[in-house]
Amino acid sequence: MRKIVISFCILLAALSLKAQTVSGIRIDGGDTPILVYFGGNQMCLPTTTCFVANLKSGYYTVEVYATRSARPGERVWKGRRLYNERIYFDGNSVKEIYVDGRGEIRPGRPGRPGQEGYCPDNGQYDRVMSEQLFRKFLSEVKKEPFKDDRMEMIKTALAGSDFTSGQCLELTRLYTFDDDRMEIMKMMYPRIVDKGAFFTVIATLTFSSNKDEMNKFVQSYGRRR
Repeated sequence: MRKIVISFCILLAALSLKAQTVSGIRIDGGDTPILVYFGGNQMCLPTTTCFVANLKSGYYTVEVYATRSARPGERVWKGRRLYNERIYFDGNSVKEIYVDGRGEIRPGRPGRPGQEGYCPDNGQYDRVMSEQLFRKFLSEVKKEPFKDDRMEMIKTALAGSDFTSGQCLELTRLYTFDDDRMEIMKMMYPRIVDKGAFFTVIATLTFSSNKDEMNKFVQSYGRRR
């Protein structure tokens, strides 16, 4: 009987440890030493891989800079910015961001969840509206009392800038009804740089039928390209 009780306790302990899965955001610089900042706060010393654990669900502004290994007592060198994005973390999984030393996002490794990202200093992504400018833009859009005027402001911004899924999400939240939100989504989706994260925008729609419509729109857009 004692052996049965002991075995049962060991089984419970094992199940408890298994349930306590570590979640967080992992930033991989490959062979390049990097510095990682969340919301302007440095999260690690020079390293090639930085894992930030036990984060609550929500949006985080992640910046990654090239650096080099520092000797004890030596000032940490902060080089060129390789990555700057406001990303959504669900609070449960492991989101991985892969950055190489050339300032590009490497292809995601198979079987790893939550892969996304872009580099605003490289190639097509230099058109992404900066977070500071977006805050001003969002403030101006909020001041417009009429829907049509707001839509015109967004169309004008799209003519000269790309956007992230997180920025699109904030603009859709200015509206209550799905029809208005879907109009913005369809208008902005071609200029979204992190299309892999666009499901977070679609998920805010109220009705399943509207979510299905937006999913079909995204799939259709992918086939046309």
